[in-house]
Amino acid sequence: MEFQHVLLRKSRLEALRRTALMDSPAEEAFDRLSRLATRVLDAPVGLVSLVDGKRQFFKSCVGLPSPWCDLRQTPLTHSFCMHVVASGKPLVVQDARQHPVLRDNLAVDQLGVVAYLGMPLTASQGETLGTLCVIDTRPRVWTEENLYVLEELAVSVMKEIELRAVREMEARAQEAREAGAEAEAARQRFALLAELSAVLAEGFDLQAVLARAVRLVVPLVSDGCSVALLEAQGRLRRVAVAHADPREEARLRALPEPSVLLAPKQVDAHPVVGHVRISGPGGASLRLPLTSHSRVLGAVSFFLAPAHPLGEIEVSLAEDVARRMALAVENARLYEESREATLLRDKFLSIASHELRTPLTALGLQARMLSRDASHLDRPLAPEVLARKAQVITRQVERLGHLVDELLDISRIAQGHLSFPLEDVDLAELVRDVAASFREELVNPGIRLVLSGVEAPMVGRWNRLRLEQVVINLLTNAIKYGRGRPIALELKADEAHAWLTVRDEGIGIAQGDQERIFERFERAVSEQNYSGFGLGLWIVREIVHRLGGAISVNSTPGVGSTFTVELPRGSSWMTGPLLH
Repeated sequence: MEFQHVLLRKSRLEALRRTALMDSPAEEAFDRLSRLATRVLDAPVGLVSLVDGKRQFFKSCVGLPSPWCDLRQTPLTHSFCMHVVASGKPLVVQDARQHPVLRDNLAVDQLGVVAYLGMPLTASQGETLGTLCVIDTRPRVWTEENLYVLEELAVSVMKEIELRAVREMEARAQEAREAGAEAEAARQRFALLAELSAVLAEGFDLQAVLARAVRLVVPLVSDGCSVALLEAQGRLRRVAVAHADPREEARLRALPEPSVLLAPKQVDAHPVVGHVRISGPGGASLRLPLTSHSRVLGAVSFFLAPAHPLGEIEVSLAEDVARRMALAVENARLYEESREATLLRDKFLSIASHELRTPLTALGLQARMLSRDASHLDRPLAPEVLARKAQVITRQVERLGHLVDELLDISRIAQGHLSFPLEDVDLAELVRDVAASFREELVNPGIRLVLSGVEAPMVGRWNRLRLEQVVINLLTNAIKYGRGRPIALELKADEAHAWLTVRDEGIGIAQGDQERIFERFERAVSEQNYSGFGLGLWIVREIVHRLGGAISVNSTPGVGSTFTVELPRGSSWMTGPLLH
């Protein structure tokens, strides 16, 4: 019982566990000492044994026969070493077959152990962990010199064991420090993402929000960060920059705006493919697209110094940041689009009510006058008076019809349902017909419509009805804003294209308004002074775009405006819904 009590003592087993040597692979440091013991003591077998409560494990087993050398352990029924561990003293056996205690040990018959010399391996805390022993297969008298040599070698083995224990403790401490550092880094990443989400949700001043967001990203995610947003014209605009080094931040701010988001791998590929990751002696950079529901919103770039790694954790964190930024940009843009839609609706209702009221007022006035005159049976209306009133009513009905058609075109264009069957159309003939329909609008002596290039046929694959809308709207604009001065309409063509130019000498358009006038409900003049929905040029642009062409304006305030429409003469018209 005392024997088992020593082997199973908790403090001894704990000391053995701290060595982390049980069931560990063979190591040259221990094998070298075992070989040295067998050579110096001229013994065939040398063992470094570690004993727990159930077995002895051989950290080194030089000369041990199979299968025990392969197993590298035996049960305690085959162990002499356990007696050394139990006593804490050397064990000297000249002939185990004659020993009163050991002669029945199974190691005698199965391992061939006859002579045995074992030295305890005792830790600095006083616990005996195992033995360094040599074994002979024949009787032997061990000398004092033999004991001295083995004792010195056992001290070396024990130093190696304790060195291993120190290394193991250091490794575990390092692992604990690394685990703690990783846990702290994970906590910081979680806190960053939580704070970033809160900042990005604060409001709809997108530029201010993103400026705060990139400051949070530096330096936990990267040493520098910049965000560029994709604008309506397809250009990128840098809106936020931050860097841990103020000089580097100033350099990043001074860089030209990037021309593209990310270079596609193929010519026909999506304009944003994956991410761009660059590493070099100057550091690393990572560029990620900002996307939401397959819609490209911009890009975010992360810049890292050479000392800052760009591993999978950093990439994953950067992707989380990019996703949150993209969501904030999408929300801000949806809010802005909703606000603009509300303003556009209110503006439309205001313009529509004004524009529709004017012809309705004129019609009401004529109806009341007719009703009043018809009540005087003794004074019948003269035919010429009736004709004049009928003409006024007809013009106002035509005006109402034109306004209604424009409103219907808004819906058709927005839904991509504007009818566009293609046919062979003579543009020169079409222009002559439209010009003839403007006789009444051109009765003012100062307004002259000068046509050129319309004598010879100019045939292309177009849609006659929609092309008429283009010419009518451009001429209507030239008459409305031309200050009663001459208007020139010119046609030119080559084998592939046709050009329609309408030039007036009117009020002109300021440079800052020349792009805006092609949008819905937009005009460069006050609606109080000029009637209309502000849809004509927008409808022209959409029709021309659908036909595969383009429209441009060149204008000088006070001098006049020139609108040029370029149309392909073939059938390369655009498919799908119109831009709106």
